[in-house]
Amino acid sequence: MQNITRRPFLALIIVSLIYQLGCSSAQVNDNDPSSLFKEAEEEVQSDHYQLAIDKLRIIKNKFPYSKFAVDAQLKIADVFFLQESYAEAAASYETFRELHPKHEKAAYSMFRAGKSYYNDIPGNVARDLTTAHKALDSYGDFLRRFPSSTDAPAAQKDVVDIRRLLAEKELYIGDFYFVRNFYDSAKPRYKKIIELYSETEAAKKALEKLKKIESIK
Repeated sequence: MQNITRRPFLALIIVSLIYQLGCSSAQVNDNDPSSLFKEAEEEVQSDHYQLAIDKLRIIKNKFPYSKFAVDAQLKIADVFFLQESYAEAAASYETFRELHPKHEKAAYSMFRAGKSYYNDIPGNVARDLTTAHKALDSYGDFLRRFPSSTDAPAAQKDVVDIRRLLAEKELYIGDFYFVRNFYDSAKPRYKKIIELYSETEAAKKALEKLKKIESIK
C-alpha cells in the first residue's frame, strides 16, 4: 500500500525534472558564443560547475578565434578554482598566461595560478610539499612581472607563509635525524634552513640544534 502511494509522487518529480531539463536545453544555442557564455555564467552562479565547463568548452572548440574563446579559457580556470580542483585550476591559469601573455587578465591569471598551488598545499609538513615549491615559483614570477598589482600584497603574504612551511619541512627532516643521533645527516638540513629561510622561527631552532651538535662532537 505504501509503494502505491509513493508512485504518483515519484512520477510527478520525474516529470518535473524532465520538464526543467527540456527547458534548459531549449535555451542553449550552440551557434551563439555570446549566449553560451552567458548561460555558462548562470550555471556557475547556480553551482552547476560541470555544466558550465561543458558549455565553455563548446565555445573554445566551435569558436576558437572569437573573443569568447579567450574569455571561456580563463573562465574554465575560474570554475576549477571555485570547485576546489586546484591542480586543474593552476594548469588552466598557466596555459592562459602562456597563450595570452599580453592580455589584460595576464596578471590575474598569474596570481590565481600561485593561489591555486597555495590552496593545494597539504596541511601537514610531513607530507609532500611539491605544491608549496610550485606556489613559491609561481608567485615569484607574478611579483617580478607585476609588483604593483593590487594582488601583490596577498601574494607576498602567502609567500611568507610558504617559506615558513618549507622551513618547517626541513626542520622536520633535520629533527628526524637528530633524535636518532644521525648528526651528519641533520646538519645539512639545519644549515639549509639558516641559509634559505633565515627570517623564520625554524631558523632559530635550527641554529640551536647546530650548537647542540657541535657541543656533542
